[in-house]
Amino acid sequence: MAKQTGPAALSLIGLLSCLALWMAPYTTATTTPAPVSPTAGPPIHSAWNEPALGEPITITISDADRNLKLDRAKDYILDCPSGRVPLSWPLVVWGGRNVVFQDCDIDVTIRNWAAAFKNQAGTLWVHDVHFGGGRLTGGIQLQEPAATVVLRDVLFDRVHGSFHAHHAECLQTWAGPRRLLVDGFTCPTTYQGVFLLPNQLDHGPAPAIFDLRHIDVDDSRGAVALWLGDVTGGLSAVRLNLQDVYVVPNPARTWRGWWLWPRAGIWNGVRAGPPPGGHYVHPAAAGASGIDEGVSPVPLPRELP
Repeated sequence: MAKQTGPAALSLIGLLSCLALWMAPYTTATTTPAPVSPTAGPPIHSAWNEPALGEPITITISDADRNLKLDRAKDYILDCPSGRVPLSWPLVVWGGRNVVFQDCDIDVTIRNWAAAFKNQAGTLWVHDVHFGGGRLTGGIQLQEPAATVVLRDVLFDRVHGSFHAHHAECLQTWAGPRRLLVDGFTCPTTYQGVFLLPNQLDHGPAPAIFDLRHIDVDDSRGAVALWLGDVTGGLSAVRLNLQDVYVVPNPARTWRGWWLWPRAGIWNGVRAGPPPGGHYVHPAAAGASGIDEGVSPVPLPRELP
């Protein structure tokens, strides 16, 4: 579990919970420039798009294939059968060059995180995925110091935690990624939301960009919803773009400093309350569907290939 240097210190129980997942056996602001304007002709190719794969290996996710160690020189497609895919342990994926994971509805049946992705060498591309489970203590953990991570239309069941137990987050990174691009992200939590600590366990340079679009976090029963820290060179070293980011704060913690860290500055564009049109991502027959369907986000300069 990532250290916290602000209002909430980690408990030993929360630390051990996160370490248990990461040690599992295997079978990683400032105002941004304006987006690149679309031009006539073919769509702009950018890091938001599904990566090109060379002779990819397809793995069907099941309870027998949920702890994966992949060759970092090869590309992979993580496929899912139709319907919910019950897993008795979180999905753990180590390695691979470009890894595509989409159209999946996983159901973690124990009290634990939903998934962990580590040390992809190129791009991790997650699209239309529902990370489910009735007893989730967290959503996704990232250990991705060299990778581009793209999350498009991802949905989480409620993650459960508290100050004295599991410090549940919807998304947590403590190493990288080099670029984090999110468009369409819906998560309810009873403790914490999006925790970004890119250089806590990675002593390399600051990330190139964190681009967060169409995010809604239901923090009405929680604590800190958005947190950015542990950046090499200070927070101003990472380009942070925010577009249509909403948080429903705990009614007992309405002051923004109680649910945003740091309290001022970088999170000024975040709006309190639900998105006017409702959640950005919804359950679908093949995982999830949402704001990102059928469109490609307009890239910023640091998001071009």
